[in-house]
Amino acid sequence: MRFIYIFIFSVLLFSKLIATQRAEIKAVKTSEKIIIDAIFDEKIWNEITPITSFIQRLPVDGASPSEKSEMRIIYDSNYLYFGFIFFDDEPDKIRATILNRGGWIHRDDKLEISIDTYLDRRNAYLFEMNPFGTQDDALISDEKRPSLDEWAWDGVYKSEGRITDFGWVLEVAIPWKTLRFPEKDELTMGLAVKRYINRKNESVIWPHIGLEYSADVYQVSQYANLIGLENIKINNNIKIKPFGISGSEMEIMNDEKSLNNIQDTGIDMYYGLKSNLTFNLTYNTDFAQVEADNAQINLSRFNLFYPEKREFFLTRSKLFSFGNPRQTEIFFSRRIGLNQKVLGGSRVFGQIGKYSIGALNIHTSTNTDNPATSYSAFRLRSDIRKRTTIGAVVTDVSNKNIQNSVIGIDAQMRFWGNSSFSTWFSQVEDNEFEKSSSSSMIKLDLRNDRYFFTTGQHRVDKNFDPALGFVQRKDMIGTGAIAGFTPRVGDGNDLIRQWILSLYVRDVKNQSGIHETGVLQFSIDALFESRDRVGVKVINNKEKLINDFTLGNGVKILKGNYSDKLFLFNARTNQSRSFWGDFNFTNGKYFGGNKVSLSGSLGRRFSNHLTVYLSGNQNIISIPNKEKFSANVYAIIIEGALNKKWFNKAIVQYDNFSEEVQLYFRINWIHTPGSDLFIVINNRYKLIDNSISQLQQTQVVKLTYQIQI
Repeated sequence: MRFIYIFIFSVLLFSKLIATQRAEIKAVKTSEKIIIDAIFDEKIWNEITPITSFIQRLPVDGASPSEKSEMRIIYDSNYLYFGFIFFDDEPDKIRATILNRGGWIHRDDKLEISIDTYLDRRNAYLFEMNPFGTQDDALISDEKRPSLDEWAWDGVYKSEGRITDFGWVLEVAIPWKTLRFPEKDELTMGLAVKRYINRKNESVIWPHIGLEYSADVYQVSQYANLIGLENIKINNNIKIKPFGISGSEMEIMNDEKSLNNIQDTGIDMYYGLKSNLTFNLTYNTDFAQVEADNAQINLSRFNLFYPEKREFFLTRSKLFSFGNPRQTEIFFSRRIGLNQKVLGGSRVFGQIGKYSIGALNIHTSTNTDNPATSYSAFRLRSDIRKRTTIGAVVTDVSNKNIQNSVIGIDAQMRFWGNSSFSTWFSQVEDNEFEKSSSSSMIKLDLRNDRYFFTTGQHRVDKNFDPALGFVQRKDMIGTGAIAGFTPRVGDGNDLIRQWILSLYVRDVKNQSGIHETGVLQFSIDALFESRDRVGVKVINNKEKLINDFTLGNGVKILKGNYSDKLFLFNARTNQSRSFWGDFNFTNGKYFGGNKVSLSGSLGRRFSNHLTVYLSGNQNIISIPNKEKFSANVYAIIIEGALNKKWFNKAIVQYDNFSEEVQLYFRINWIHTPGSDLFIVINNRYKLIDNSISQLQQTQVVKLTYQIQI
């Protein structure tokens, strides 16, 4: 990898920074009471000259928008207010369908507000709303598209929208208590605002962030300056969120029923040590409202990844991230409390100057199978120069049987828009092994709107097992590269907007130097102006199995050398339609046999209040000297919304490996901002030979109430 270091040093020595005048907008202070009703009848709104200089990003970068947009910003001691007027020549064609908070707002016309409160040009808060004012929000870290964990962040703010005879309007109030920012008499923040016109597949943005910046609105380094913010003082900012839960749980094993009544209370408390540093305390934490995991069938020899869904661990979770996502993660919160009750714990997170800090300590109780356990983690990152950071992580898991500690260091440098160079190293000390073990990664990522190239190496020792982490594959040295060409050939009036062509190669050997995996893959995708997409892949995969492994249905895959060629076809329709779907077809070899896979989903939006999804994954597999078998997963999801405060969700799923049917049903009422009522039913059944028997039945009611001081 010597050429990578030479390349990076060359960039640092010879690259030139081209200074540009950064756009800015001044927020106007008001003492007038602002009612969030999307009417704009307060005097202050009419006294402000709006920002109208939005620039088209897609389909034609730099062009004038097809529709005019206006933005006004005011503030007082409690809120940051935004007022928007979005003109549209065909208001009857404005798409507005989503009522449930955190829903698929990308299916509608929408607005995104992104605020870099620390002006670090790296991280930001993202607020997303449709013409109804329906909300979603996320945290942006390191100028990257938010992960599922970051989309799970729930900020408390107000928004109301309405469709008019000239377009649509939106009024937003973000409490200062929802944000974190430096303690200064005069504040400057980074700001970007993006409007999306769904039916035209058109995005307009202020300030202009061109296609050379592939991160789009997440390119925090290119934000405008929001100025004029003076004397904003947030006191201790105490948030207390108690909960009460009541219900019952019944388990059935060997025709014997075990019934437990659930009556419990707990509390979460957040205390602002400073405006930019928060202390979080939790006691008797409960996750009764968290929906069931999606059913998966493992057809490989590596661990499956299940994402975190618990709000407590999702809040600012990205602050603790370290490693390769879904491959080798040093901090993986799902290792906490899955088989034990969380008694309580504490966290500190925030930013002090150029330092980002996260620390936690969680304790779980003793049960029949596991002793009481303490989980700790500490994460530190620091900006050392423009768009360059270094960091460290420490984790520890201990009980009477286990002592497992990890220490790691990492660094990242961004350049050329959204290109980057990153590296990390971590080491595990475990009382089960005499010697420590380590894992590391080095990666170069070059990208703009037309090309991308990524190469790197990932190493994991044989005994590398962070007790508070996730490791998909051990005993490996993986080296790979992917290159792509992504020309935009359409300007809004053509059939195809963009082609995506890529070539991927990977070689994996174990620590003994034996090559175990080799992958060569070519793919081509077409993105249509209609937002439909089709693509094909051709894969040549070579595997050397050192040991046998067994599938979930008991079928054994024997050790040996395998060469599998696969053909894949995929198609996806525009999800903004009232009826949409996706389809995937795979045909090829599977460990010396054959595999045909059909998967896909169908969605139907019957109204703003009801949407139904059907999904399935069917694999027909034949292996030499084995009976042909199938591996199938099916699911039905029903989402309902009475209004922007009442939602419900039902999930029915089945897989033929476990032969279990799971039924999940949840009603959610947001009775006040940040406070919820949940009614949850979760049942499991065994389905054998067309007969069904119940395994588990849980039914709970959970009430939370947020008090903010």
